Amino acid sequence: MTKLLLLSLLASFVFASQHVLTNKQSSNSPDLSALTSEQLKEQGFRLIETGFEGNSRWMHQGDILKLYQTETRFTDLTDGDLDRVAHLPPPKRFPIPAKLLHQAVVNPLLANVSVPHLTEWLTKFTSFKTRYYQSPSGKESAEWLFTQASVIAKKADKSKVKVTIEKFEHEWAQFSVLVKIHAVEGGVAEPAVVISAHQDSTNQWNPWWGAAPGADDDGSGSCTIFEAYRVIIESGFIPYRPIEFHWYSAEEAGLLGSQKVVADYKARGVQVAGVFHADMTGYTPEDKEEVIGISTDYVDDELEGFVKQLVQTYNKGTKIIDTECGYGCSDHASWTKAGYPASFTFETAFKESSPYIHSPNDVVEHITFSHVAKFTRIAIGFAVELSYTK
Repeated sequence: MTKLLLLSLLASFVFASQHVLTNKQSSNSPDLSALTSEQLKEQGFRLIETGFEGNSRWMHQGDILKLYQTETRFTDLTDGDLDRVAHLPPPKRFPIPAKLLHQAVVNPLLANVSVPHLTEWLTKFTSFKTRYYQSPSGKESAEWLFTQASVIAKKADKSKVKVTIEKFEHEWAQFSVLVKIHAVEGGVAEPAVVISAHQDSTNQWNPWWGAAPGADDDGSGSCTIFEAYRVIIESGFIPYRPIEFHWYSAEEAGLLGSQKVVADYKARGVQVAGVFHADMTGYTPEDKEEVIGISTDYVDDELEGFVKQLVQTYNKGTKIIDTECGYGCSDHASWTKAGYPASFTFETAFKESSPYIHSPNDVVEHITFSHVAKFTRIAIGFAVELSYTK
């Protein structure tokens, strides 16, 4: 106990020292114009964009911390991942179904969505003190996620489907996890259908050492798509188009992980039929009905129309609301910026979202798992309907 106390005090002292240092540097307003991008990075600065594209400036950690604390959304452009592939031809666009044609396949799968599975999985995922992308426990949680994905993959019928699981490594501790499901025979190699979430969490007052269970943000989205992955594999579903499940690292740091994954896909010419992104699917305000929020910005309008059909068909009676996410809201924006069709659903209207996120209070006790299950149903419908489109 004494050792833990000493470590905690040391961590607090280091954090306070860094905070004072960065505030001092900010107040001195150093002239950055004479420094190269590499020199700025070496001194701990990051190129941060807030608001609209083009509104970017070099910021130090103290200033970035203030963005967390004022709930200002931002994208970290320091590494220029998407800018480096911007000159490449836009990705090929594939027709989006006007109608849902595979209810006979989807409905039996939906019966296997399990609230107890969702609850057990998220309870474990939130047991790590933090899933901050630079922290040791952030790497440990990614390893746990990778292991769980591997356990499910072993249940696949290898004569019918091939499941590959990749650790997409980054320069920081926490890797992104990519799962790919291909038909052994009778399917096509492209385009892929992508279902995604972000695995990291953060504490807005102390990202490095503060507790950040991240049950809603984005443990809920992570378990939403993991349950969809489990159901698809255990049901023996054979895709026509490959289906991929992505858990990105470092979303909270400015969409860092997804920018690198998306840039890699575009550089290699990987074709994608559509992206369904799940970030915060578990909170409903007290005395409010459960709704599915459909984002209206930084998304593909036609694909969002398709998602609305999925909600109406596979979550009958659930109210749909249009809601605006804002700049740098989540990883779907990386796909959209690169020219891929992406969609994004949300737990409520954004103005009514969980007040507990980015704090030690973002715990499973504030999650409505029946609500999470609705998003899992949408994800399964998205995967099957878009995979079977020819």
